[in-house]
Amino acid sequence: MRKLLLLTFTISTLLLNAQTTIENFSYGSVADTLTNPSIGGATWKRHSGTGTPIVYNNTSLSYTGYSSSGVGGSISVTNGSGSREDANRQANFFNSGTVYASFLLNVTASGGTTGDYFMHFGDSFGTVAGAFGGRVFVKDGSVANSFKLGVSKGSAASSAVFTSVNYSLNTPILVVLKYSFNATVTDTVYAFVFTSGVPSVEPTTATLTSTDLTTTDLLKIRSVCLRQGTVGTAACTIDGIRVSNTWANSALPVTLAGFSADLKENKVELNWSTSSETNNKGFEIERSVDGNNFSKIAFVKGAGNSNRLNKYHFADDYSSSAYYRLKQLDFDGKFEYSKVIAVKAEKEDLKVELSPNPFGNRITIQSNNQISKVEIIDITGKVKLVEIINGKTAEINTSEISNGIYFLRINDGETILTQRIIKN
Repeated sequence: MRKLLLLTFTISTLLLNAQTTIENFSYGSVADTLTNPSIGGATWKRHSGTGTPIVYNNTSLSYTGYSSSGVGGSISVTNGSGSREDANRQANFFNSGTVYASFLLNVTASGGTTGDYFMHFGDSFGTVAGAFGGRVFVKDGSVANSFKLGVSKGSAASSAVFTSVNYSLNTPILVVLKYSFNATVTDTVYAFVFTSGVPSVEPTTATLTSTDLTTTDLLKIRSVCLRQGTVGTAACTIDGIRVSNTWANSALPVTLAGFSADLKENKVELNWSTSSETNNKGFEIERSVDGNNFSKIAFVKGAGNSNRLNKYHFADDYSSSAYYRLKQLDFDGKFEYSKVIAVKAEKEDLKVELSPNPFGNRITIQSNNQISKVEIIDITGKVKLVEIINGKTAEINTSEISNGIYFLRINDGETILTQRIIKN
């Protein structure tokens, strides 16, 4: 029976080791305060400020192509005089590499010319404030009914880098906050701002970049935090927060959590799963024999919009070496390819049949595997004949070989088999 060895290449779009925290504010149909124990209080904790809690809304923000669009509810933060409640929720633990926090943002009031921050990472979670980093600011735009976004490692708006572009009030946008831990130089904070679409890979240039040399680097990230400031009158709605160590799991519309293949009863069993889906029509399964030219072999329907784990399966009636990839299709015709995984048919132990033996001027070889080379060697070790073969059957002309005892050496590309033969 043939076996298949699975060779899995690095999958940047299909991230088996990605760590992702998803917050869609799915806390029911009643608007309330975010830290109310009957709403999000089990997850979100106040860490500073008193009074004027963050507001939970039972409606969500929508943004085409984003995986957490239109799911659950949302929250609203407002700036103003006096103490105001700030809150955080635990995220996966990170202390190296890169951390992304993507979220939908709808700014309803821009917050004055100075600006103030409303969201950031934290190095602790729960009721302890801890250290903050990667702060996102908002301030007045340069034209009416607009705003600018800023990013900084520090707390003051004076240290923030703001966009030159104006964004429209009351229009949802997608923001991806990125914090990069650097072992030898100061950590760097980035922000990517999108008004439409979701790039399948991280853009080479961020919308904003801030190193903030005077600000202490975070030693770890353990939470995502929401803040209500005191400067100006800024107000915004936030939804669909996704914190991850990969771009794909933070921002992509369909997050593939695994892709594997195995052989059962001479069929390739393909299995994959998604941790979230938005506008997902389904998956075309493509197969290739050379890793370059792919053909569609099947289609598997997707879940459409989902924020839970979905598992998919397809059995391909194919037992030879092959390459596979998924083509994820949106209902609007857009698509994304996964990286490629390969299955390689493991050869059976090499077996050959010779006829006749003893032989005369010809000898026929039949093998269970593809033969690449045949050699006839005399008893002194001298190679008397070499034939390059590409098949399981070969007929060798031995008329130039004198009678005697020889050894036939057969190579199938991986295994060499030697067998004693006699010519008379």
